[in-house]
Parts: sequence; C-alpha cells; structure tokens
Amino acid sequence: MRKIVDVFKRKDRSLVWTYVISLDREQLNSGIVEFEIEALRLAGDQHGDKEFLTAKVRPA
Repeated sequence: MRKIVDVFKRKDRSLVWTYVISLDREQLNSGIVEFEIEALRLAGDQHGDKEFLTAKVRPA
C-alpha cells in the first residue's frame, strides 16, 4: 500500500518534506498512523529532531 505523507514543522506548520511511503499489508496494524510514523522517522534522519515535526497523510 502506498500513501503520500507531508511532514511539517510543528511551530509554524511550514512544509518540510513530502514522502511517498510504501508499506506491506503485514506492517499495517492501525492504518494511517504507520505511514505518519515512517515519514517522521525518515524526516528525523534527514532533517533534524523529529520532536519538532508532525506528519499528515494526504487525503486520497
């Protein structure tokens, strides 16, 4: 399953990065949350401290 996830700064809601996340159905326990968690993990690795970031899946 594939979703587009936007990552924003928490403070001013400015867009930091957009990811296309692909997860197998076996990795999906609660749906959309796993896509947002994966995007935050990637953003934290590339763009700094993930506690200052938030992620939202784009509506299909």
